[in-house]
Amino acid sequence: MEQSDWSWRYVLLACDCFIAFGCFYCVDIPSALQTEIQSSYSNCTGASLLNGSCCEECLGLGPDRYNQLYAVFSWTNAIVVLPIGVLLDRLGNRMTAILSTSLAVLGSSLFALSVTSYFKMTSIMFPLMMFSRGLLGAANGGCQLVQDRVIAYWFPDKLGLAFGAIVSVIRCGNVLNFFITSNIAKIYGVPMALWTGALMCGVGCVAALGYCVLDMIGSRKLDKNHVFNIKSQPLRMSDIRNFPLSYWLVAVMISTYYSCFIPYVANGSKFIQDKYGYNRVTSSYINGAVYDVSIIVCLSTGLVLDRFGGRAISATLGSALSVPVIISLAFFELPPLILTICFGTFYSITVVSLWPCIAKVVPLSTVGAANGIAAFLQGLNIGLTNLGIGKIMGAVEESDMNNRINKWKISLAILLSQALVCSVLGIWLNVNEKLKNGLLNGRHKKVSLTEKTSLIQNREGDFYDSIDSGCSIQS
Repeated sequence: MEQSDWSWRYVLLACDCFIAFGCFYCVDIPSALQTEIQSSYSNCTGASLLNGSCCEECLGLGPDRYNQLYAVFSWTNAIVVLPIGVLLDRLGNRMTAILSTSLAVLGSSLFALSVTSYFKMTSIMFPLMMFSRGLLGAANGGCQLVQDRVIAYWFPDKLGLAFGAIVSVIRCGNVLNFFITSNIAKIYGVPMALWTGALMCGVGCVAALGYCVLDMIGSRKLDKNHVFNIKSQPLRMSDIRNFPLSYWLVAVMISTYYSCFIPYVANGSKFIQDKYGYNRVTSSYINGAVYDVSIIVCLSTGLVLDRFGGRAISATLGSALSVPVIISLAFFELPPLILTICFGTFYSITVVSLWPCIAKVVPLSTVGAANGIAAFLQGLNIGLTNLGIGKIMGAVEESDMNNRINKWKISLAILLSQALVCSVLGIWLNVNEKLKNGLLNGRHKKVSLTEKTSLIQNREGDFYDSIDSGCSIQS
């Protein structure tokens, strides 16, 4: 029996989808609570009560330190994701899934603890928030690599569908955050809103346990030649040098596109509030619309790409169409809801097209390391972009609204440059694929039994081992 013959693999995919659900719920909690986190504390008495400017829940971090919360998340993700990718190729998915989801619960719990009465407005609060965001970034990196490795192994024939399902589910986490976090904070307070995030990370732990059980059952049902993969060797520099040009173009496109999208979402609630005059809750809803559309578009895009191909083309179109959206956000007065929906649509098309490309251009035994390198570049660039925006906006929120809007325009210009670089690299990728008859714009070709038997015979003497088994079997 092959992977495609096991009907329960779709239940396994459901568990895989929810492994990072809690991480993605928590990653943008600061965005949903941006006003409360970065604005200065003030008592609801006198004039501040009358004009609605009071904020007894506010933590007073300011724009600079607020963006540092995102930078440390991205940088920790970048630092740990490469060794995690290498270790994943050696240690297996199951243990990595359990450890990563448990780390997410710890990080989100510490973040919630930092704003309780024991630490709020003390010298310990901000360092504890930074440390907890770092733990969450490390956990998120591990969860995503496990998810990518699982679909590369169990869904080689439906990568687009599987990746689209993963993105749709984790975007449900983002959407749920933007819908309920600001309301929970308004009714029950900021600490309760953050503890809800820790609860969502617990969902990931349950999903990881479910995946482990199903993976063990499924591996026993498969034929030896399908259960076992070519044994992973320690990653060498020659392996990285042998990655094709198409891989490096895809990796840098991932880095640049995410660096124009994620920093916008991180600051979008406050930007919409400042430019368009909406209140905190409404701004959070509008900003979260970038993920509302992803739930539908990611899955449908994956299905279309599996059937018709064209990943490199669709990734280039998605990034290029994002350029006028960013320009409109910065310099025109178009309705923000329409712009955020468009941005979310183009984002969904781009990322669903790009990530599965990695498994198509590198050997299966190096998929973990290849995804790790791409995620490293992504996290490094996102962190730098967030840090840059924080420095532009300043340590203290600008009181003059015109100056504040001008700073937002400069920040959006930085995001625009990232989208332009991604678009140019996308054109290069398509030219390269055309010249070399690459696989990225084609459909999945199922390997025949004769070809598989020939491959196994040609590799006689090699060792094969399961992704998660501790033993090797001679073919």
